[in-house]
Amino acid sequence: MRVNDVEPADMTAEQRTLYDRYATGRRATPDNPFLLIGPDGRLQGPPAVWVLSPTFGQALQQIGAAVRFGSRLPDRACEIAILLVGHHHDSPFELYAHRRAGAAAGLTEADLAALADGTEPAALSEVESCVFRTTRLILDRSTLDDDEFRAAAGVLGEVGLFELVTIVGYYAMVALQLAVFDVQPPVMS
Repeated sequence: MRVNDVEPADMTAEQRTLYDRYATGRRATPDNPFLLIGPDGRLQGPPAVWVLSPTFGQALQQIGAAVRFGSRLPDRACEIAILLVGHHHDSPFELYAHRRAGAAAGLTEADLAALADGTEPAALSEVESCVFRTTRLILDRSTLDDDEFRAAAGVLGEVGLFELVTIVGYYAMVALQLAVFDVQPPVMS
């Protein structure tokens, strides 16, 4: 990383409150496909830089929790969108984390390989296929034309489409933060 890790023992009260969001609760359960606290007790991934600004970090972790755990879209569909964003931005940490989350949501090795190649995996549901196509359009053009909007809203509903656009935007922002601060995935032994 381009900045020094903030040691848990050296954190301010505000930083520690943010840290505790990742050390406890849903994000810290043993069945979580990836953890944001490393074996050494330090933050890893996006929170490793969010802790620099606890005000922003708290807001981002709230959005992150909503995006990751609160969408109406099926988990597999969400992971398809996140992985497409990760590949689009060549984001090593996002790909590390969400390959695991995608597999936990039911994406196969063949599905993950297709997404890495930018091709639609075989045997997707109608919703998953719509998420794939719509995410690719958003990443390629930053918008949808009227027909694409109607088609996506017809499958996902307006709420689902809003959530998809939010997921794509959130993970694009995270990819930029990870790139600028050179946040890498943990070294696997």
